[in-house]
Amino acid sequence: MANEMRTYVTVHSDSEKVATRLQEIFKYDDSGKQYEATALDVINNLEGTNFTYSNETTKEDWSKEVDFPSNELWDSIIGPKWMYVEYDHGDLPEYCNVVLRSAWSVPTSFLERLRDELQKIDENCYITGTYEDESYDPSGAFVYGKFEYDDIEDYDEEYDEDESYEDDFYNEKWQESLVELEKDLEKAYIEYLKDREENPQDYE
Repeated sequence: MANEMRTYVTVHSDSEKVATRLQEIFKYDDSGKQYEATALDVINNLEGTNFTYSNETTKEDWSKEVDFPSNELWDSIIGPKWMYVEYDHGDLPEYCNVVLRSAWSVPTSFLERLRDELQKIDENCYITGTYEDESYDPSGAFVYGKFEYDDIEDYDEEYDEDESYEDDFYNEKWQESLVELEKDLEKAYIEYLKDREENPQDYE
């Protein structure tokens, strides 16, 4: 099985409508058959489609060409070959907890699409977050903002497994370092917006 990448997403917006849209994007069948949204749920919710997995439908003439997203559509919306979403809703975006689990890599295609989708409601909305492979290599942080701004950077320190066993607080300090990197990337983005506002001629 492919390595699992976990991506922790924070949505920055003051709009309750953004929080509501998140709930719509991550909606899934909660009848007890599953406990989190799949990549297919996300695609259907974004595209208004009704794609299914072959083993999760009663349709006798299921066809991959008709009933499942094309490779191009999957790559443009999701990226990795699978993705699951752990999502807890809140009335404001900052209280919405979004954790993505995906194969091998950060689902950058989805992060871009999520940003674009939320900016239809709040043009100033942006997303930040951290990520870590199950082996902690790579780990890092990202920001996706206005004007198609994006920056994703791996944390440059190597995870020391031996030290993690010796130091009870090692993992906690590791997480704090990732959060600091996230804050640095967010600060750079805010400075970019300020410079763009003060010097519009440089961005024509």
